[in-house]
Amino acid sequence: MRLRRLALLLSKLSPPIPNPRADLEQYTTPAELALRAALRAITIGGPTASYADLGAGTCRLSLALALLGAGRVAAVEFDERLCSICLSAIVDSGYEGVIQPICSHIDSGHGPLSPSRVEVIVMNPPHGVQRRGADREFLEYAFKLKPHTIIAILKSGNLDFHKRLASLWGYRTRLLWVDTIEIPASMPHHRSRIRRVKVDVIEFAKR
Repeated sequence: MRLRRLALLLSKLSPPIPNPRADLEQYTTPAELALRAALRAITIGGPTASYADLGAGTCRLSLALALLGAGRVAAVEFDERLCSICLSAIVDSGYEGVIQPICSHIDSGHGPLSPSRVEVIVMNPPHGVQRRGADREFLEYAFKLKPHTIIAILKSGNLDFHKRLASLWGYRTRLLWVDTIEIPASMPHHRSRIRRVKVDVIEFAKR
């Protein structure tokens, strides 16, 4: 099935985030971007690897992994509203045996997953714009889990910082591509109908 057709299916399975919260920097990952990031992860880990999606939202990245053949995905989300939507999407898509939804808080020191139990992480974490350092908290928690690969969608302009942080944790950094996310106006601080945000899709590989 071509990427565009899969993207249409993914958009139906995983709806946009309703009433996104500014403090959590919630926004919907475009379906094609989610699939491209998931495809890179699957190419590395294959169908038998254990995957995690940190800050899963409505499970768009988790479902992208499942659609592409992943057999085990932990979808971690803090917002109980989105956990409920994620669970419904998993049931409706028939992936109850593949995706495990986990409603839990994540920061640099705490989270629900155990180190060395996850092999590949795919995530679109907060960008650290509304709450400075939020992106770092997610990255540090991901590094603490000791996966062999992390595919992360991060705000452009911070690549040198991300390289330095990854190096401290024993990871190499590779910029895969630069993309654009269109965010419809949905919060009081939005001044235009659509905001276009450039993002780096980065691969962190354990040395």
